[in-house]
Amino acid sequence: MPLSNIVSMATSNRRVRIGDVAKLAGVSPATVSHVMNGSHRVSQQTRERVLAVARRFDYQPSQIARNLRRGQTVTVGVLVSDIENPHFGVMVRAIEEELYARGIRVLFCNTAEDTAKQSAYLEMMAAERVMGIVICPTGGQDSAVGRLIDIGIPVVAIDRPVSDPRADSVVADNAVAVAQGTQLLLDSGRRRVGWIGGRESVWTASERLAGYLVAMERAGIEPITAVGDFTVDGGHQAAEALLADDPELDGLVVANNQMTIGALQAFRSRGVQVPDQIGLVAFDDSPWASLVDPPLTTIAQPLREMSQVAVNRLFMHLEDTSLPPERICLECHLQIRESSQPHRSVIQRGVTNG
Repeated sequence: MPLSNIVSMATSNRRVRIGDVAKLAGVSPATVSHVMNGSHRVSQQTRERVLAVARRFDYQPSQIARNLRRGQTVTVGVLVSDIENPHFGVMVRAIEEELYARGIRVLFCNTAEDTAKQSAYLEMMAAERVMGIVICPTGGQDSAVGRLIDIGIPVVAIDRPVSDPRADSVVADNAVAVAQGTQLLLDSGRRRVGWIGGRESVWTASERLAGYLVAMERAGIEPITAVGDFTVDGGHQAAEALLADDPELDGLVVANNQMTIGALQAFRSRGVQVPDQIGLVAFDDSPWASLVDPPLTTIAQPLREMSQVAVNRLFMHLEDTSLPPERICLECHLQIRESSQPHRSVIQRGVTNG
C-alpha cells in the first residue's frame, strides 16, 4: 500500500477494516482473521506482523461479523422472572434500547418465576446460538447457565446473581438500602416495625430481609416478619396477618412494589391510616408511588444504570473472552415522601423525622 494511503488512514476517522489490515501486513483477510481468533495455523512471524498493524491502527474485529462466520445469530437473549412486574418492564426496555443502539436484536423470554421454564428457554437459546444472554434468574442454581458458558456464550445476570462463578452479575445494594429504609421508620419514633418479604430462596428476598434484620437488631427491637411471595395477593395476605397478629404495629417495610399494592389494599379494607397509624417504606420507586395518598417513601433502584452496565459487560466479554467475571453492586436511593412521616402521637412527644 502506498505510504500516502497509510498516512491518510492513520489520520482519518474511518474505522479500520480487516481488508486494510491485510493489505498493510501483506497477507490475506483470512490470515488476519486467523490471527485475531487465535488460530495456530499462522506462523509466529506473520502473527507478529499482523498484530503490529492491528495495534498501530487500533483495529477492532467486528464481533457481529465474527458471530455470523461462526453460525451465531446477531441476537442477545434476555430473560426476566416476571414481566407483569413493572420493575422488570423498565429493565427490559432499557436493555432493549442499549442493544438496539448497537444493531443487535433481542430474543425476550419471561420465565414467570418457573425454574423449569427458565432452563427450557436457556436450552433453546443455546440451540439458537445467541451471542450472549442477560438474565434475571428465577433461581440461582441452573446447570443450563454453565452449559451456555461452556460453549462460549457469555452470561450476565442482572438484579439477581446466578450460581456459576463465571457469569458476571449486576445488582443493587439491597441489604444496605433496606436497612436505611427501616432505620428511617425507627428514627421517626416507631417501634413495632414489620417486614413483608419474598421467598428466601430468591436472592433479592434474602438480601432485603437481611437489611431489615440488621436495622432491627441495632435498635434492639424484635423483628416482625411475613412472606408475601413478591405478588399483590401475597402482600395483601401478609399485611392482613401482621395486622391481625400485632395490633400495635406502627411501621411496615415492604420488599417490592407488587406486595406494596397488596399491603395498601389491606390497610384500606381495615381503615388503617398511613402515616398516622402505620409508617410505610416500599422497595421499588414505581411511577404511581408519588401519586397515591399519601405519597410513598420508596427505595429506588438504578434500573437504567444497571441495564446499561449489564449490556456493557456482556460486550466486554464478547470482545475479550479472557476477561474475568465481576459482581457490580450499584447504590439505591431512598426517596423520602409522606408515608414515612411520624404519626401524631410521636409528633406530640416531640420526635421528628430525622
